[in-house]
Amino acid sequence: MENKIQRTCKYDSFQKKIMAEYHDSANEMRDRLNAVSPSLCLAKWQQVSLHLPQGLTQSCYHPPTHTIPIELLKDKPSVLHNTPIKIEERKQMKSGIRPDGCSYCWKVEDAVSEDIKGHLSDRHYRSSEWWSKPTFDEVVNNNFDYDVVPRYVEVNFNQACNFKCIYCSPHLSTSWEEEIQKYGGYQMNNFVHNNLNALERKGLMPLKLANKDNPYVDAFWKWWPTIYRKLRVFRMTGGEPLMDKNTYKVLDYVNENPNGQLELSITSNMCPPDQKLFDKFIETVKKLETIRIWEDTENFNENSGNHWYVAPAYKHFMLFVSLDGYGQQAEYMRNGMEFDRLLSNIKTYLRETKHTSLSFINTFTLMSIPSLYKFLEMILELRKEFGGRVQEEYVINPPNNGDFVHPPYTVKKHQRIWFDIPILRYPPWFSIQNSGEYGINEVKRCLKFMEENVQDDDYLQTFEGFKPYEILKVKRDLAIMEQKLSREDTELNKSNFYKFIVEHDRRRNTNFLQTFPELRQFWKECTKAHLGH
Repeated sequence: MENKIQRTCKYDSFQKKIMAEYHDSANEMRDRLNAVSPSLCLAKWQQVSLHLPQGLTQSCYHPPTHTIPIELLKDKPSVLHNTPIKIEERKQMKSGIRPDGCSYCWKVEDAVSEDIKGHLSDRHYRSSEWWSKPTFDEVVNNNFDYDVVPRYVEVNFNQACNFKCIYCSPHLSTSWEEEIQKYGGYQMNNFVHNNLNALERKGLMPLKLANKDNPYVDAFWKWWPTIYRKLRVFRMTGGEPLMDKNTYKVLDYVNENPNGQLELSITSNMCPPDQKLFDKFIETVKKLETIRIWEDTENFNENSGNHWYVAPAYKHFMLFVSLDGYGQQAEYMRNGMEFDRLLSNIKTYLRETKHTSLSFINTFTLMSIPSLYKFLEMILELRKEFGGRVQEEYVINPPNNGDFVHPPYTVKKHQRIWFDIPILRYPPWFSIQNSGEYGINEVKRCLKFMEENVQDDDYLQTFEGFKPYEILKVKRDLAIMEQKLSREDTELNKSNFYKFIVEHDRRRNTNFLQTFPELRQFWKECTKAHLGH
C-alpha cells in the first residue's frame, strides 16, 4: 500500500498534467485571437443565454443582460441572439476595440502579471472550448454582422418554481414572488431586499405578457429548427424546468430528431411539486437514450445512407442538481426541498439511465460550511455506488440495413458524478468571507479529507475519489475566505444577516439555531452587530 508521500506526489503530478493541458489550449487560442484582433472573443458570437420571461439576452455570463427588441422578432427570430447591441460589440471586437460590457475579462488581462502576455481571461478559455474552437474561421472570415447560429445556448423558459432558496429572488421563482407579495420585501439596513417595485424598475421581473403567450418563447420555437443542427451545448434552467411544458417539448424534439453532437442538460431541484413530473422526466430520458438509428450530423448528407449508425439521441446528457449542503441544513437553504426525496430521485436517475451524468451545484455560502464534510462524503458514496455508467466496455453490432452494415457503437465507462462549488456573490451577508475562523478551519478539515481521497492512476477504472481540480476549487474558496473584509463591511453584513434570518424564520416557520448549532457563536456576533446598528 502506497504511503502518504507517494500519494501526494502522484496527486501533484496528475494535477500539473491536467492544468498544463487546460492552460496550453487557452494560450494557443490567445495567440490566434490576438493575431486577428486583441479584443476578439468567440463567445460573443457562439454563446447565448436567453431569459425569455423577461425578454433579455447576453452572450457569456459576464456581460450584463440587455433587452431583445421585440419589434424585430416577428420577421427575424434570430434577433434573440443577434441583437443590435451584440452586433455593435462584434464590430468593436473585430476592430480591436474593447466593448464596455466585457470589462470582467479586460480587468483580468490588464492585471499585473509576470507573463509578458498577461493573464489568461475567460475570453481565451471560452474561445478554446471544444464547442467554440472549431468556429474560429467562420467568425474571422464573415462580416461582423452575419446572422450567427450559436453553438452554445442556455435558456430559461419560465420562472415557475416551487422553491424559495435563501439567496434567490422573485424574478427567478414564483414561490418567492408569492411570498414577497404577501409580506413585502425584507427590511435591511438602508434598503429593502427583494422589493418587487425595484426589481420591476430594473427590468428583472417577468413581463406581464409572459404569463400567457410569450412572444419571446414563440420566437425561440421559430428559431429552434434553424439552430438545432449546429448546436453543441444546450442547457435548460429555470425556475424549475421540470414544471415547464417547454422542457418536455425540447426533449421530444431531440427524440424525434437525434443530434449526435449535442450535449444536453437540465438544471433541476429534483423535488418537483408533483412526483409524477419526475417520473415523466425519467421516462423521457430513458426513451432518449434508447439505442436507435440516427444521422451523423457532422457528416450529414441527406442523399446518402452511408452516414447512419446506432447510438442514443444525443452525445451526452447532464443533469445539474442544485444542492448547497446536506440534510436539514440543505432544506433550510433551499426552502421547499425534501432532502431524502431528492437523494432518492437522484439514485433513481443514476440507476435507471446509462448514457447520462449528474453534477451537483453547491452555491457556496457561509451556511454551506457546517455540512460541507457530509456533502463531500455523499459525493464519494455516490461515486463508489455508481462509478462509471457500465461495468465493462462493450460493442453493439447493429443489424444490417439493406446493403449497408452499420458500424459498431462502443459503450464506454465515464465519470457520472460531478460537482462544482461556485462562491455566492450576492447577497453579501451570506458570503463565506463572513464566516470567520470557524469557517476557515472547517474548510481546511474538508480539504484534508479530499486530499486523503484523491483520485489515483486507477480513476479511469473506478471513477472514485476527488479530482485534483475539484480540490483546487475548494482551495480557491478558502483563499477568498481568508481575505479579510473591512470592519465596517463585516459589521454591516452581520447585522443584515441577523435581520434577514429573523424575518426568514418568522415567515417560513424555521429555526436557524436549531438547524445550524455550529453557527451559534456567529449568531451571537450577528446579534451584537444588529444592536450596534
